Amino acid sequence: MKKSLLFKKMIIVVLLVGLSSAGWAQILYEGFNYATPAFIGGNTDVAGVTSNNWATHSVTAGQTTTINIEDGSLTYAGLASSTGNKVLLFSNKNATSRDVNRAFTSTATSLYYSALINVIDTVQLKTFGDYFMHFGGVSGSVVGSPNLGARLGAKLTATPTATTFRFTIQNNSGGTAPTFTDNGTDLSVGTTYLVVVKLELNSGGSIATMWVNPASLGGTEPAGGITNNLGTNTFPSFASICLRNGSSTPKAFIDEIRVGTTWADVTPISSVGLSTKDKSNRQSSIYPNPASTYFNVKAPEGKYFVTVSNAIGSVVKTSDVNTTGKIEVSDLNPGLYFVTVENVKTNKKEIHKLFIN
Repeated sequence: MKKSLLFKKMIIVVLLVGLSSAGWAQILYEGFNYATPAFIGGNTDVAGVTSNNWATHSVTAGQTTTINIEDGSLTYAGLASSTGNKVLLFSNKNATSRDVNRAFTSTATSLYYSALINVIDTVQLKTFGDYFMHFGGVSGSVVGSPNLGARLGAKLTATPTATTFRFTIQNNSGGTAPTFTDNGTDLSVGTTYLVVVKLELNSGGSIATMWVNPASLGGTEPAGGITNNLGTNTFPSFASICLRNGSSTPKAFIDEIRVGTTWADVTPISSVGLSTKDKSNRQSSIYPNPASTYFNVKAPEGKYFVTVSNAIGSVVKTSDVNTTGKIEVSDLNPGLYFVTVENVKTNKKEIHKLFIN
């Protein structure tokens, strides 16, 4: 009995260690969970001044403008629930001071960062992609070239309007214009977007990849990223995440900043709705879950229409089934999906969360 009990305890310990280690790869999370009114990076014209974990590394002499923390969070469907508040990049061309950074430690040669971004207006944007967020090769009071990696920017659309823009990406500073690559489609002011950026360091330089509202969350990196390797400087190593306020950067809310070594680290899936307490009230079911190549649908006698949607609500697969059915998902990226099972006769719908690994 004692040996059996000890063995069970050992299993529990191993499982707990395994679950804990799964989150160790997330290097930094910033939800701006600070009491307001507040700001980040100080309120003086002295570089290195820190407030709420962020340090100023560039500031115009005489400027005391602040990057303020605003009440409320930005949210994104399927992403882990937001905490705290959000930050406002003020983007005032008459007060372009205050570039800030938050330090972290990593020896990795490839890292991701993600953020929820809501561009408020396009007043200052230009037709080129001026950057407002990036990795820093150093931290603290000085973060300058060549320590500017994975530079995320924004620009006016080809036919400039007051309500549309595009995100841009560059691997590092250096090179001749144009050095930024845009996301390829026009985006809307006042809409919250999930932007994920990856920077890979190698002997031949560095490569940055950007996803805007990626096809899947959690799991492994999906296809569809926009890449750039046009910057010619050599990014040294990872030491901070930075926000930059310039004369041609957007006025924007930024929230839910994450830095990690894997895609799953920076696109954690929401736990909302994962409770299994209501399963007894459901008539339909799906299995196996998680799935890898297919899943089965089981429901009472009748005809059903099945819809599979990704984490951002886009329909990626549809099928008709009669009581039971097998649906192939080997062509879908790993991550979270929503399966809607609709009774064709009664129009009753039941929604299941499906994980593909």
